[in-house]
Amino acid sequence: MEVLFLTWFLVFVRAGAMLAVFPIFSAAAMPIRLRLAVAGFLALLTMPGVALPPDVSSGDMIGTVGLVAQEVCYGLLLGGVVRLVLFSVGLAGHYIGTELGLQLSSLIAPGETTPSSTPSVILQMMTVMLLFSLDIHFELLMGFQQSYGALPIGGGTLSNALFDHVTMLCGRTFVVAVRIAAPIIAVGIVINLLMMVLARAVPTMNVFVESFSVRILVGVFLFGFTMSLAAREISNYLRQLPNDFVMVTKLLGGGA
Repeated sequence: MEVLFLTWFLVFVRAGAMLAVFPIFSAAAMPIRLRLAVAGFLALLTMPGVALPPDVSSGDMIGTVGLVAQEVCYGLLLGGVVRLVLFSVGLAGHYIGTELGLQLSSLIAPGETTPSSTPSVILQMMTVMLLFSLDIHFELLMGFQQSYGALPIGGGTLSNALFDHVTMLCGRTFVVAVRIAAPIIAVGIVINLLMMVLARAVPTMNVFVESFSVRILVGVFLFGFTMSLAAREISNYLRQLPNDFVMVTKLLGGGA
């Protein structure tokens, strides 16, 4: 009985740490009790295929605490891989808001406590909708259940390959953000060039003031027209998430 409880607890620690940074479950509006209940239920379903290291049941308190800390770090890393998608779309929304002149306008996204720019909130809500509509969350939860095959309790090592892969994932977020915001950035550059020409042609016109209304009007219409392109980029990113999740797990476990 003691071994079963310890197995469940260690799986619960990894699952709880992952859900602490996982999209939706890490939201401020998500009750902590509900998050703990989901983590406990996930641990209960995962526990039958998990084996404890031989030296865990020896009663070494320091070793057990170190094992718990190790599982927390693994869970945070796995959840952080999924969390990068919200960072990417949030960064794209920041670029779009800057080009539209909406830096000062902000909204509080559902489940969050800090305000974000209006395009960021729209893109984040669309990302969450796509995450669940494409059933990516099922694949990620299945990947968590199967992660104990490559990364058992008490196992795992840090390596250069793991560092390179995580660095690549972080760098890809900026690439995806630029792809989403590229049409708005391009049109913003064109509008600035046209306003420069207009300022030379009509010196009496206050082009600086007029440019704000033109940028907002054109940018909002273009942002609405390019939502399908943004959804395509986000969908491609989301479909790649399960593979990234599995790859990070394998590299943590010392595999390739």
